[in-house]
Amino acid sequence: MATLNATLTLTSTDLVEDQNLTVTLTDALSVLGPVKTTRHIIASGSSDLATDNTVLANGSYTISYVLLYNTSSTANEIITIGTDTNTDATLNTVQFSIGAGEFAFFPWDSSIDMVADAANGNPVLEVRIFQAAV
Repeated sequence: MATLNATLTLTSTDLVEDQNLTVTLTDALSVLGPVKTTRHIIASGSSDLATDNTVLANGSYTISYVLLYNTSSTANEIITIGTDTNTDATLNTVQFSIGAGEFAFFPWDSSIDMVADAANGNPVLEVRIFQAAV
């Protein structure tokens, strides 16, 4: 078993009127280690998203921690994460979007497939999965 130390710090001097914002959250997460080493997915150009652009397949892991990073530096290359059960080029449900240079870190319970799509360009989604020690 390994420990994954996660820290998120949010600061701003002009976001909240008349006060500074400073929030730091930390946690030591018990993990079995990286289930998948870094992998990259080109998030566009597919006519069958469920087959070609599945980022995380349900039931492939137990509860896990997931890091997604849009490696693009082009502003309009936004990657949308959602679900897709059709054999077409549109997501059934949109969960969230990750802009160029943005990332998301979240727990995932492995109950749904997560699929990536992008309307513009060919942005690359970097994926790291850490299976929780439960």
